[in-house]
Amino acid sequence: TWITGDLLWADRCEDVAFNSLPAALTADLRALRYLTAPNMAISDRAPKNPGLQNGGPMLLMDPHAHRCCQHNWGHGWPYFARHLWFATPDQGLAAVLYCDSRVRARVGQGTDIEIEQNTRYPFDESVEFVLRLLEPCRFPLYLRVPGWCDAPEIHLNGTPIPVAAAPRRMIRVDREWRSGDALRLRLPMRITLRRWEANHGSVSVDHGPLTYSLKIGEEIRRVIDRGGWDAYEIHPTSPWNYGLVLPPAAPAEGFTVVRRDWPDNQLPFTHEGTPIEIRATGRRIPEWRLDQHGLVAELQDSPALSTQPDETITLIPMGAARLRISAFPIASSQPQANPWTPPPEPPKPLPYHPEASHCWEHDTVHALCDQVLPRNSNDHAIPRMTWWPRRGSSEWVQYSFDTPRLVSAVEVYWFDDTGVGQCRVPASWRLLGRVNGQWQPLTPSGTPGVEPNRFNPLAVPPLTTDGLRLEVHLREGFSGGILEWRVH
Repeated sequence: TWITGDLLWADRCEDVAFNSLPAALTADLRALRYLTAPNMAISDRAPKNPGLQNGGPMLLMDPHAHRCCQHNWGHGWPYFARHLWFATPDQGLAAVLYCDSRVRARVGQGTDIEIEQNTRYPFDESVEFVLRLLEPCRFPLYLRVPGWCDAPEIHLNGTPIPVAAAPRRMIRVDREWRSGDALRLRLPMRITLRRWEANHGSVSVDHGPLTYSLKIGEEIRRVIDRGGWDAYEIHPTSPWNYGLVLPPAAPAEGFTVVRRDWPDNQLPFTHEGTPIEIRATGRRIPEWRLDQHGLVAELQDSPALSTQPDETITLIPMGAARLRISAFPIASSQPQANPWTPPPEPPKPLPYHPEASHCWEHDTVHALCDQVLPRNSNDHAIPRMTWWPRRGSSEWVQYSFDTPRLVSAVEVYWFDDTGVGQCRVPASWRLLGRVNGQWQPLTPSGTPGVEPNRFNPLAVPPLTTDGLRLEVHLREGFSGGILEWRVH
């Protein structure tokens, strides 16, 4: 906005500041998470890769993790405050972002003034400006009209004044101002719907600058105690898999805005403190469940078929919803509605205990025996085990069995991301068995294979053992990994 003068950017700034930033942290600003999605029904420490690109506790509220976020998030509110007000080329002032504030500036021919801005925007429609100056002074005062508002109103000292305004334009009030003048701007808010055609026709509910989320019950679990700078998981205590039921003729009319008292603790971005809620009609979609990674997966086409009964559901501002559904499918019982396909079943329990000489922090040794089969060696849609960033080294992976087993063959599916990264099939490998606590090489009936895009089988004389190990020599200059290792 500063560079271009285009008020689209002010709208986007408010969208981020009010709907995204608050929910990235706990309300007391003592813990934060790496990623906050529009739809997320759990915020725990379990790795979500490859559903999320990175492994590790990306969704854990933790002040000691996510170091880049620790550096970056703190710019948000100070930068927001710094850009509430702008000077204008005609020696005036422009209120670009609305927030309780006080500005001191020099206007007109060099008159010092102070303007106090009083508001509970974005939860309230009214913004009041009270001017203080030592002597009367003429200068223009500009007030931004957000893109969602098409009928702003202005009162000067209690008297309405005509307004020539349009969305994403400035209202210009040019007059001789006196100390004590009070200008009241009203930005009428209404319910509107944003339809995300590229996200399977899902819908978000807006009221003024705020986008609303399903209110999901929260169980907050402290998992690391650091004497006030603790780490927390947030688990759902109420259903989250609702689609919206919308009146066909006037979809935006199926909502009721409910006002509540302003919170005494001044924390409006919480379940308890939000001063505004919306009542809507929803219908559960039973087949819509967390996927195998513990995520609310990509949506499916709306309208989504549901024969469940209609329910009254509560929506709260996204910024107050650490767990949230804010891109809703539309639910319908009509025959032409789209059946929802359930996600794949969660992974089966691991048959062996896997270990590795090294595993990159964003991968997992569980991928060795998770029984999730790859489509090819460059399959990034499933978990993998890699030795990245080690290159050209000798590494190993191994299985430990609960009880000794008779083993006669293994099959290995290598990871190779040629064209994407620096992992290749290895230069060579061999198989070892553990007998009486000692690893001993097993004599194979053929050469251990290193072919991509297939299982490489290796037969050995039958051996009763309580563990197997693959010793792998990586290619010079490259790392490597395994997508699946089967034992017969």
